[in-house]
Amino acid sequence: MQVEQEKKEKLWTIREILNWTSKHFHEKKIETPLLDAQLLLCKVLNLSKVQLYIEMDKPLNETEKRDYRALVKRRLNGEPVAYILNEKYWHNLKLYVDKRVLIPRPETESMLDFVLQNKKNCDLKYILDLCTGSGCLAIALAKAFPTTIVIGVDISTEALAVAKINAELNSVHNVEWLLADLTQLEIFQELKTKYKAFDIVVANPPYVTEKEWHSLEHTVKEFEPKLALVAADEGLFIGEQIVKNIEDFSLLSSNSIFAMEMADKQPQKIKSECKKIIQHNHPIWEIPKNEWFTLCDWERKERFLVKNVV
Repeated sequence: MQVEQEKKEKLWTIREILNWTSKHFHEKKIETPLLDAQLLLCKVLNLSKVQLYIEMDKPLNETEKRDYRALVKRRLNGEPVAYILNEKYWHNLKLYVDKRVLIPRPETESMLDFVLQNKKNCDLKYILDLCTGSGCLAIALAKAFPTTIVIGVDISTEALAVAKINAELNSVHNVEWLLADLTQLEIFQELKTKYKAFDIVVANPPYVTEKEWHSLEHTVKEFEPKLALVAADEGLFIGEQIVKNIEDFSLLSSNSIFAMEMADKQPQKIKSECKKIIQHNHPIWEIPKNEWFTLCDWERKERFLVKNVV
């Protein structure tokens, strides 16, 4: 009885909670155990990571412990931290995310960096973001080019609702959101009629095959939207439609750049004549002009299909 009373009255400090949780996460094969524990505890205590470490010996009250346990349980069930927190920091943006949209990835940042590097200090009129999802690319580009009109397109009304939240969260007002199916010609005809051509076109379409989807990690398959991940024809269908119609409707301006994210080696299946470019080993002036090429991500995987029109 006395032992049970002592257990009940035990005070758990921030330090003890973090040590216990990170160890438990590690045992459960969670990839970033300490970071995840820190982020969840910061959320519950409404503290920054710096404040968390300043107050390491602060005990948690019963309400804080209960709330923290609930978040830890969700993480152990495989739910990504970004969804638990409804928050993702990506390319200097603070984004709201939930199960309606994919969590923005670092690989997409490298594609964005390439586009920004090539178009910095340029006077642009229109930018197009296809399969916008959370709106991360559209919003980042809108902030980089505040006098340019950015069009963000997605097939999901739920995704566009999240994108609009993120535009407001980041004080961006030069993005127009468009609900459309990119496998239909009508959307490209509409874009041509209204905007003529775009100075930047970026796309991050679904490119996972149905077979690949079944073998994805639990944390992705069970929580992130399948609509934003899976495409027919070996994952190429939507990407192929985008490239074909961008070309058929002449949607690239005379001084523009197109960049689309795919899986490794997929760009060559759409444009077999592609040259391979490792962007971090090549200055901008060496990038091919007026022809398609593949751009490698940080791991040198050929992930991005690009055309630099001059």
